[in-house]
Amino acid sequence: MDYGVSTLRRLLGSSGLNVEQGARVLRRMLSPWGERRIGTQPNWRSDVCADGSPIEFSAAFSRERTQVRVLVEAVPDRLSTSAAQKSALGLTRGLTEDFGAVDDRLAAVHDLFLPDGGPAGFAMMHAVVFSPDGDPEFKVYLNPDADRRMTAVERTREALDRLGFGKAWNAISEYARRGFDLDRIVYLGLDLVDGPQSRVKVYFRHYDIPPAELDARMRISLQHEPGFLEDFCQALTGNGGEARPQPLVSNLTFTAVGEHTPVSATLYVPLWVHAESDRTIRDRISSVMARMGLPAGRYRALLSQVARRPLAGGRGIHTYASARMQHGRPRMTTYWSPELYDRYPPARYQRG
Repeated sequence: MDYGVSTLRRLLGSSGLNVEQGARVLRRMLSPWGERRIGTQPNWRSDVCADGSPIEFSAAFSRERTQVRVLVEAVPDRLSTSAAQKSALGLTRGLTEDFGAVDDRLAAVHDLFLPDGGPAGFAMMHAVVFSPDGDPEFKVYLNPDADRRMTAVERTREALDRLGFGKAWNAISEYARRGFDLDRIVYLGLDLVDGPQSRVKVYFRHYDIPPAELDARMRISLQHEPGFLEDFCQALTGNGGEARPQPLVSNLTFTAVGEHTPVSATLYVPLWVHAESDRTIRDRISSVMARMGLPAGRYRALLSQVARRPLAGGRGIHTYASARMQHGRPRMTTYWSPELYDRYPPARYQRG
């Protein structure tokens, strides 16, 4: 709690956002498990960060504004997915009661992703977005491999049908044309807000795919402008990306406005396995942002509020960077681990 709230205060203050509001929100998101001592090893190895940390900070940059975000996994009292479900649902209730989060969509798919019998893996992750022009917005990430009753593909397809996006499966199948073993569905994201812009996101982990091929596939979305993702990926990783120790990630985003066609597609490039230090990653990100016309100085200022050590002393702070076009304008997000347990985390999510 102390670490998370103090870090968020610095990020929000540096961004000109509402510090006290943010502190209240994060205290609720970290209650009650955030009162525990961090320790040297994670009792519950979270899916949030590569080193098992259950909290991640990020910032989204456009030419007009900066958003600050926090992702958490509610750490359970016991080392079981059933206990994790209880913690996650308690957090969801708190966000709906205290801050007006809307959980109607989550209720519609609750039994799919939070099964009563034999659940496995993580239960649910929660995120909050702080913007300069509105109240905090919340979202959740669900586990398509929640149990063995259904495959991730079957569970995601059923969820989309219940949520009114059944016809979107045609786009998803085309996007994952190599098959769901190589283009693996790994998360379903739901905005906990009302309105036609409320998003449903399907996340993929892509094995053995050239960035140029993934860029070409993203033409399926309404806003994608092909041609820049290959250079983006190469600049951030320092290589062409044909063979990767860590797979690329992407998502397709659906809203009521776009109906069965994705309104956007986003690429996530893993960073920590492609450099000897966070200093190198910082320099690569700064260069990429400058070329995209994005505020590299603002990114570096926020990074300085997150880093608790010299950037040359490890490579675990930067986890991913993502990019997409939004109405013809570039948007980039950087994701930061607190490194609570490891400055040099290994690669994760290998095939198998």
